[in-house]
Amino acid sequence: MNPTSRANHVWLVLLALFWAFYGLLGRDAWKGEEALALAPILEWLAGERSLWATPAPLYSLASGLTASLNPGDVQDGIRLASGVFTVLALLFIGMTGRALFGAGFGAAAVLALLGGLGLMLRAHALLPETALLATWALLLYGVASARQHAKRGALVMGLALTCLGLGLRGLPDLAAGLLVMLLPLLSPSWPDKAYRRAVRQALLLGMGLLALGLFVLWQLDLLSGWLASHGPARLMGILEPAQAFQELPWFAWPLWPLAGWAIWHSHRHLARSAELHPPLIALLVLALAALFPAWSRDGALLPLLLPLALLAAYAVEHLRRGAAQAFYWFGVLCFLFFVLAFWVYFAAIEWGVPAKLASRVARLTPAYQPGSVDTAAILLAAGATLVWLVAIPMFPRAKTRPVLVWATGMAISWVLIAALYRPWIEAGWAYRPLIRDMARHLPMGACLEARVDPAMAAMLHYHLKVEQRTGCAYVLTVANRRDPSEGTAALWQGTRPRYKNQIYRLAQRGQD
Repeated sequence: MNPTSRANHVWLVLLALFWAFYGLLGRDAWKGEEALALAPILEWLAGERSLWATPAPLYSLASGLTASLNPGDVQDGIRLASGVFTVLALLFIGMTGRALFGAGFGAAAVLALLGGLGLMLRAHALLPETALLATWALLLYGVASARQHAKRGALVMGLALTCLGLGLRGLPDLAAGLLVMLLPLLSPSWPDKAYRRAVRQALLLGMGLLALGLFVLWQLDLLSGWLASHGPARLMGILEPAQAFQELPWFAWPLWPLAGWAIWHSHRHLARSAELHPPLIALLVLALAALFPAWSRDGALLPLLLPLALLAAYAVEHLRRGAAQAFYWFGVLCFLFFVLAFWVYFAAIEWGVPAKLASRVARLTPAYQPGSVDTAAILLAAGATLVWLVAIPMFPRAKTRPVLVWATGMAISWVLIAALYRPWIEAGWAYRPLIRDMARHLPMGACLEARVDPAMAAMLHYHLKVEQRTGCAYVLTVANRRDPSEGTAALWQGTRPRYKNQIYRLAQRGQD
């Protein structure tokens, strides 16, 4: 593959930075998973919980640092950590592609990863999976670079093992990391003296840092908190394969067809294709690791995108011209359809045309007020759409063109979602409007007892500045729409419009 020019490198860096950080600020948690991830970080920042008792200490530490950059809105500051880890993952996967396959493949690997549908959905959320992605990308870079630079590879692999073991899912990630690092030694064509030396040094460094970290935690009486979320108990909660991988076909689109082509193209000489062995090993190991749940429903699948992106980058070099053209035009047509659909639905939501679609969408989120989208956001979305449409015919006729259209298509999709739909999404999914509506029914200085789900409890602590404890005069409960009323007259009741079966009721003790 031809080396990427300096100008194209600059454009790629700008695309990655804009895509990773745009849309992170100025919004509330959209899913309960974000609220659950936010709660332990807020408790740590408030001094109520140890850092090592949080589900992902590495993400908690990084988000605490980024939160200090935006003290006005801690949630926004914490979400910045997701952008940082996403950029690191893109950087390391690019370096891995270059180390494995040569010049030009680094940019192809970055574009392939950017084009993954699952990454778009997870990279912009307040979730620790982005730290998991970045650390696995770091480990893969260590494995890929160790043959040419043994000391660098050893240092990178040792640090990655330490972060996987201490800072993320604990034992499942540590075991998987060791397998990814050690299994290439069984390959007849991958290992050499430099790689063996790098592995020995990485094991000494990684195991030494892990042992030191655990000793320090034990001395500080923090080890039990870490073991609760990262110790042997973590190995017990294995998912059924059907449950673990049911989202994978769309989550890893369009990477898995390209990865399949890479394997098929090289299957006759796969044993001699040493550069493919690390991503193939990582793919198998991370598929097993996906059986251990992460922090969101399909978050354990996110690291699988890394080896798939590497294989996809390898595949674009060997695609036949007709197949490459078909994949390119399929991407163009798909995103043209989605861009058009985004604008049509936005016109229905914001301007009421077409009328039938507008009335149907209004029933989904009756709390939304048309006119909530800023003019600047509309102009940004329109400008980004115009730039993308103009750029499509100008894409260079290079090997990377199929993944380039998918990467830019995912970018324009996210820009339109974040710019045009954020107020509408928050009206239907977010917790903030519901809590503000409920707060109007609490008198000044009121005390609240919240008997609600953990996600709502976290958002109450964040948004509601009133005393919350058991035995208060005001009680907030949650019930299913089909459940009978508790018999207490409700001062207020409400739902998030997109979760209508989940009803919150505010009542006052002693009143019928």
